[in-house]
Order: sequence, then C-alpha cells, then structure tokens
Amino acid sequence: MTGVLIGLRRIVRKLRGNRDGVGAVEFALIAPVLIVLYMGSLEVSVALSVNKKLARAASTVADLITQEDSVNKAKLASMDNVAQSVMTPFRSDGMVLKVTGIAINDAGIAKVAWSWKNDNTTPYTANSTQTLPTNLAIPNTFLVRTELEFDYDMMMFLPDTKGLDYRTVNMKKTYHLRQRIGTTLTCDGC
Repeated sequence: MTGVLIGLRRIVRKLRGNRDGVGAVEFALIAPVLIVLYMGSLEVSVALSVNKKLARAASTVADLITQEDSVNKAKLASMDNVAQSVMTPFRSDGMVLKVTGIAINDAGIAKVAWSWKNDNTTPYTANSTQTLPTNLAIPNTFLVRTELEFDYDMMMFLPDTKGLDYRTVNMKKTYHLRQRIGTTLTCDGC
C-alpha cells in the first residue's frame, strides 16, 4: 500500500509543477464571455444604426412634405414608401408614420389643422391643442410634424442563461419643420 501512496505522491508533484495546457484552460474559461460581449456590442451597434436610419426617414418625410403647398391622402401614403426606402437595408415592417399640420395662432397656441396616419386614420382631431417646444411656438406660423415609430427586436444572449432571447426596443423620432411655400400647408381629404 505504501508503494501506491508513494507513486501517487510522485504523480501529484509532477502535475503540480506542470504548466502545459494553461493557455487552453484560460481560453476555455474566457472565450464564452468574449463571444457574448462581441455579439452584444454588434447587436447594440446595429440598433444604433437602425435608430439613425429612423431619424433620417422621419426627417426626409417632413422635408418632402414641406416642399409642397398642398398635399392629399395619396401623397401622404407615398411617404410611407419613402420612409421604408430610407430604412433600407433594415427591415421596416410595422413602422407607424403620423404626419400632422399644426397652425399656430397669434396667441402662440398650436392647433391641429389636419393629421394623417399610415393606416389611413386621423391620429389627432382637428382643432385640438398641441404642445410644442417653446422655441417652435412662434405666433402666426405653420408647422408640419412627422412622427415615426418602430419596434426593433434586439437579440440578447444569456439573459436568463437559457440561450437566445429577443427584447423589443421601441424607437420613436419626431420632427417639426416649417413649410417652404406660402404661409400654410393644406391637406385635401385629411
């Protein structure tokens, strides 16, 4: 029995001093953490790109509408395609687009002149009071407000250690622009 213990002690001493494979063990411990960090940072950067595209789409829609002296429902419906084109190459299904004409009276009170939503409904009732940033509430002016909302599904790794999980991030961009032609912008049929 003592021969076995002496042999076991010799093996333990040999293993204790052996450093072969330390790099492989360290890599096996750290690699999963690094992969999760890499995938997470990639997903966050894609979400930031989608958010930037959403802002550009809302701005583009507002810019195109304010170049007109009047619009109609068909023209506004085409703005949905404009927003989707700007969002390329990212998916844009489920985007909600609202366009509102806001007249500001001589007292600086903003009221809805007309509004349109991309499901052909009216999101705001005519003559309802709207809250604007103070620097935009200039008396006797007209604004076009575009609101663009989008739900982005972010892929998350190991939130509950069960694998992949999707979290929805609600993104919304709002732009106010002044019309370029005339003092007001009318909408036929809105």
